[in-house]
Amino acid sequence: MDISLIPVKPGQICKIVSDVPDMEEEEVYIVAEDPADFNEDDEILVVGLKELQRNARNPDNAERIGVRKDQLVVVAVDLESYIHSWNDRDNKK
Repeated sequence: MDISLIPVKPGQICKIVSDVPDMEEEEVYIVAEDPADFNEDDEILVVGLKELQRNARNPDNAERIGVRKDQLVVVAVDLESYIHSWNDRDNKK
């Protein structure tokens, strides 16, 4: 799987790599807009996976937050591959 470190398309799963106030280090975010339209030091909108789960009935109500594009690291190309990575990790035990 070819994963770049900085997000390049909407829907990629990311973690924050810097100390941003009010954000948990292990929180996982989904890129909510096309990062290709922004420079690396611009903020892009992301939504926390936990926030989406809380608003499962109406995902449009999930809060989007701005994070600098260069402070995000891609951990999966999309939600499906992120979930599959849990299964792969469990099978290795």
